[in-house]
Order: sequence, then C-alpha cells, then structure tokens
Amino acid sequence: MMKTQSGFEYELDKAAISDDWELVEILVAADGGDTAAVIRAMKAILGEKTYQALKEHIRDENGKVSAVKMQAEFLEILNSAGETAKN
Repeated sequence: MMKTQSGFEYELDKAAISDDWELVEILVAADGGDTAAVIRAMKAILGEKTYQALKEHIRDENGKVSAVKMQAEFLEILNSAGETAKN
C-alpha cells in the first residue's frame, strides 16, 4: 500500500504501469494537451475503483472536486509509479 502526501492510500498494479503501449499513447495524448486523456490515464493507472476513491478523497465540504488537487495527486502517483516500475 502506498500513500500520497495528503494521506490518500492506494495500490498500483505493476502490470498496469509497465510495458503498456496503450498507456503510452494515452500519456502522449495527455502531454499534447488532450484533457480527456489525463482522465483516461488516471483510470488506466489507478483503476476505476481507486480513481473514484481519489475523487472522494479530494472532494471538499461543498461537494467540489478540485482539478488542481486531482492533478497534483496524480502527478505524485505517477512519480511513485515510475519508481515502482523500475523495481
């Protein structure tokens, strides 16, 4: 089990983050400015259940999920995923 700085606990499936050409395609699209690709990448890496749990973790008292916080969490998770894939 891994944890972000904000306290979100998650687990990554090594198969989901290593040697997956379709994930590479999604990440390239996201890097090119395709906002929807960022969401697809998050779901591909986290899985739908964990993605929804992250949204709930971010949701504020007014029910809003901050895009800035979601992106920050995802970048933190991506960085840890890179380290996980190396090992």
